[in-house]
Amino acid sequence: MKNSELFLEELKATAQNQENQNALNKLNNTEFQKSFNEVMGVLDELGLHLNNSLIIPNQQKEIYCKISSALIRNFFTVYYVNIQTGLYVGYSSNDAYNTLKIETKGNDFFKDVTKNISNVIFEDDQEKLKLIFNKDYLIEKTNDGNIFRTDYRLLLDGTPTHVSLTAIRLTDEDVIIGVSNNEDTVKREIKYQNTIKKNLTYTNISLALCRDYFTAYYVDMTTNEYEQYQIDSKNQKIVKIDSGKEFFEDSKINAKKYIFKEDLDKFLYTISKENVVKELLTRSSINISYRQLINGVAKYVSLNIIDLANDTNHIVFAVRDVNDQKRKEKEYNQKIEKERLYARTDGLTGIYNRNYFLEVQDDINHKIKNGTVKEFSTVMCDINDLKTINDTYGHDVGDKFIIDAKNILNEVFKDSLIFRVGGDEFIVFLSGNEYKNRELLMEKINAININHKKEKKVILACGYSDFDSSTDTDLSSVLKRADKLMYENKKVLKML
Repeated sequence: MKNSELFLEELKATAQNQENQNALNKLNNTEFQKSFNEVMGVLDELGLHLNNSLIIPNQQKEIYCKISSALIRNFFTVYYVNIQTGLYVGYSSNDAYNTLKIETKGNDFFKDVTKNISNVIFEDDQEKLKLIFNKDYLIEKTNDGNIFRTDYRLLLDGTPTHVSLTAIRLTDEDVIIGVSNNEDTVKREIKYQNTIKKNLTYTNISLALCRDYFTAYYVDMTTNEYEQYQIDSKNQKIVKIDSGKEFFEDSKINAKKYIFKEDLDKFLYTISKENVVKELLTRSSINISYRQLINGVAKYVSLNIIDLANDTNHIVFAVRDVNDQKRKEKEYNQKIEKERLYARTDGLTGIYNRNYFLEVQDDINHKIKNGTVKEFSTVMCDINDLKTINDTYGHDVGDKFIIDAKNILNEVFKDSLIFRVGGDEFIVFLSGNEYKNRELLMEKINAININHKKEKKVILACGYSDFDSSTDTDLSSVLKRADKLMYENKKVLKML
């Protein structure tokens, strides 16, 4: 600040520079100078100081007025602050802001603002505002003509509202601080960012899904026009590689060149426009597998025809290589079948075991219960004197007798299911022609037994029983009758 003498000299210099003789005469007048010094003394006693920076030439004042007028249209509140003294004046065009009861003028801007921060600034932004509304900080940020800007949330009507603060240095001592409502801008930005994020998410999902497919067609179902796309794995994006006017006609032509003949009819029917439209009325996608030449190599591929829920005019036809998958499925199925066969097979004889017999028994009982069973007979067989053979000659000889018994049954019953259900017990299910010829087949076993008796070979005692739909409610009753007849046959064979 300048004392009265220095300030008076500066006023004289200004009058001389402007060649304003009238003002200069007054400044040189003794009575005027005496009054001027008295006024400055009173201001000094009151602790008030007149800053020469507030005396602005008319031309510059007009410019400042235009600046302020422009700013007030962009900001709902503007403060004119002397950054050195703290003297300030505020103007507001916003009723909600006026309800905050913030001082609009005063002698210490930084003190007054800091006092109000806890009441009018959103809690999470208060520390940030305490840093900003600091004299040294604001001087630094607005040096060299810099415009300082920051965002925070103001509590308008108790609601956190996004606002922007802009500080502009007009002179070495004068700063204009404007506060503008930024809520709509922030909301638009958030919406935009969410849209970008959503689109990026969809893009990433599309890339992830499309990695399984080596090509995809985007087909206009109204015009039949199409675009073909592939994944650019290097740049991680989907690229257009071809287009055409008639997807369905072009597909027929290409199918005859590249689709295996055995799969061609199925493929052509599936991708016909009529079938696609009909099928997608009741489901969202169609899938078929077929064999196709890819780079001269025959491979299994899968075609997915996908109805776009948000686009009723277009359909996607996506093709992926499933050859490895098919190979693995085949290997897996073979392994499962091998394990299933192993679980159902008798280790010694190689025919079906008791496990599989129980499965078949359940199936037959189910058919008996629902009345769908067809005519059949069961044959119960038992090796005569196997225990004696094991005890006398050892189990190796006994095992050979069991295998010989299996061979007899295989020779006689060529089309029937044969099970080894115990050490020396076998069960045979007769159906079809062997059911019709069951008596002749049983006579054949009996003839083999007579010859084996003479040669001291394996003897198979057998008895059979037919299913009677009028009395039999399950398989056990049929087996019991066959078992009874088998024991009767055993006795007869021992008497030979």
